[in-house]
Amino acid sequence: PGFCQGVSCAECNLTMVAGCRHCLPVLSYRPLNLAENGACMAGKRILLGVTGGIAAYKSVELVRLLKKSGHEVRVVLTRGGEAFVTALTFQAISGEPVRTSLLDPEAEAGMGHIELAKWADLVLVAPASADFIARLANGLADDLLSTVCCATEAPIVLAPAMNQAMWRNARTTRNVQLLEQDEQVSLWGPAPGEQACGDSGPGRMLEPADICERLNVRIAAPASGLLAGQRVVITAGPTREPIDPVRYISNHSSGPMGYALAAAAQ
Repeated sequence: PGFCQGVSCAECNLTMVAGCRHCLPVLSYRPLNLAENGACMAGKRILLGVTGGIAAYKSVELVRLLKKSGHEVRVVLTRGGEAFVTALTFQAISGEPVRTSLLDPEAEAGMGHIELAKWADLVLVAPASADFIARLANGLADDLLSTVCCATEAPIVLAPAMNQAMWRNARTTRNVQLLEQDEQVSLWGPAPGEQACGDSGPGRMLEPADICERLNVRIAAPASGLLAGQRVVITAGPTREPIDPVRYISNHSSGPMGYALAAAAQ
């Protein structure tokens, strides 16, 4: 209903479903809804890295949503991440052992970090702290997560989360620019808003549902075709064509089509 500007749908009782004449326009540009209504989307092996930051608590919900979408999820928890959420919590939600140390005698007897790097179809680091972004940008491999990222050939997605001043810092900006030039790495976020410290600005990790939706869209529509590798600018919302300095012609567009196109282009 929020996407059809409040049109009450008696046919589906305000629930967007395939086949409903009111919901059809919404389903046509909401890929996640298409997947929920019968589209085939094979589950992938997702390696979730959780670094230090208050946003680490959101990663528990992210694991649940990824599992619900049919993906197999394993978690690598950094030392900083352990300070916010325990390994036992992630193990209970994922149903898989959680790896926390590079120098684990039992795991490393079989080159565990290489096994994880080869196992993953996609590496997702959420939250990605300023420290981890700096180490990844400069090729460091001094813990399990950074070592896996150096060893894997799978796509790497970062969901940054940090204080707004840290995100705007010139050194962080330089590290982000280095990663943006890396074809293997994608950055999703951060989002603006109020932060745990009381500041307001860019630095919030994207919500778990948003990250899960973007990931599902990416998996359902892998980068291929004429626009693969291109940078795209998409406008969303109403347009205004001036008649004179006072009057203009516009429409009631609210922007979801543009937002969905942007998500599909990630």
